[in-house]
Amino acid sequence: MKPTQQFDFVQNQTQVQKFTLTQGMRQSILMLQLDALDLIDYLKNVSLENPLLEVRTHLAPPVAPGAPAAEQPLADTHQSLFEYLLTQVQLTMRDTPLRTLVIYLVQQLDPRGYLPLSDAEIQKELGIDAITLADAKTLLQRLDPPGVGAHNLQECLYLQAEQDPDPIPDGVLALLQEHFEDLVAHRYQSIKQALGLDDAGLAACLHYVQTLSADPGLAYNHTPVEFVVPELTVTVHDGKASLKLNRRGQAELIFAQATYDELKATADAEAREYLQAKKEQFRALEYALQRRENTLTTIGREIVRRQFAYFENPQQPLAPLLLRDIAQTLQIAESTVSRAINGKYLQTDFGVFPLKMFFSRYAPAVATAAAHSTDQLIKALKQLVAAEDPKHPLSDEALAKQLAAAHFAVARRTVAKYRQKAGIAPAHARKQP
Repeated sequence: MKPTQQFDFVQNQTQVQKFTLTQGMRQSILMLQLDALDLIDYLKNVSLENPLLEVRTHLAPPVAPGAPAAEQPLADTHQSLFEYLLTQVQLTMRDTPLRTLVIYLVQQLDPRGYLPLSDAEIQKELGIDAITLADAKTLLQRLDPPGVGAHNLQECLYLQAEQDPDPIPDGVLALLQEHFEDLVAHRYQSIKQALGLDDAGLAACLHYVQTLSADPGLAYNHTPVEFVVPELTVTVHDGKASLKLNRRGQAELIFAQATYDELKATADAEAREYLQAKKEQFRALEYALQRRENTLTTIGREIVRRQFAYFENPQQPLAPLLLRDIAQTLQIAESTVSRAINGKYLQTDFGVFPLKMFFSRYAPAVATAAAHSTDQLIKALKQLVAAEDPKHPLSDEALAKQLAAAHFAVARRTVAKYRQKAGIAPAHARKQP
């Protein structure tokens, strides 16, 4: 089935309220993923259709790229879908052949998030077995956004429903997996009989499917904006770190109570029902906005706690930190952490940085030693080179041995890779007469 297939389902209005919570959760997920500027645009668009909703902003005037960090905004390049997925792979998976295969699959995705190559084509090109490919695809399809890595629309919708953290209507998974052709052809009577659904149950399934996205990757295919607004600020004083939400970077929702009272007093029954719906929409947005702020602040505090040494002294290397470390500590999903840090910025006394910068992969280390980050490995490498005899500079092999003594179990070729990354010349070029 082609991903461009469109649906025209019949909705049962009486069933919509049953899934208010699910729709509210989806709205929360969307608002968590948006950065401050995109969130304001989203809320303003919603307010155009809601006479009871006013959006106030408290943003500082834009500052040209290259301005001092203390003046807040700085140049930004939004992540593409590829960059967003690659960041998740790097921060959630160990460096193994399977991870390399997942990265390959990410590179094959089209802009909508679909995998156009068939399993047979991938196996033939890479010379791998079906089980290995299935394992890699499973890891890919667990990444955010839900539905990414599907071969077609049917699989894309099924993945989203399967991974939905909220309750879904009975029969949805079977509908998408076993009766998709009937769904597309609007053979609703056949679906009801096969799944044992009544009219209300079928309407609930159809309504839910309409909430799923046929294009999970399109949200990342946008034009970069020139400025960003840091939403969190961290300060360190007397050995203690303090993190706060920047109110100047947040949208404020205002309920037009006077308008509501005036219209409610003069409106007919149908108009009052409309007003009540708009009031409930305001409450749902207000809740989602508060949930976003709480999640972002909670994750920000945990990042600061984990990287306190860096915030106290930016000359210190970052500690090893993965998405799953934060997720496990806070008892939330890795996808929630990924959405929360995506496009969000933190202001410090020494600059403005993307939250994702404070995550650092674990470098290889001996089993008896504490884990190290790649940032720590590079710093150790620089220290060894700085202390070497310039007349007899250390070879990559010698550097590997000294790093092993410092509990970094790295091979010579790994030393060469990080030496180049750190801008350090090879031994023969560092040698002095």
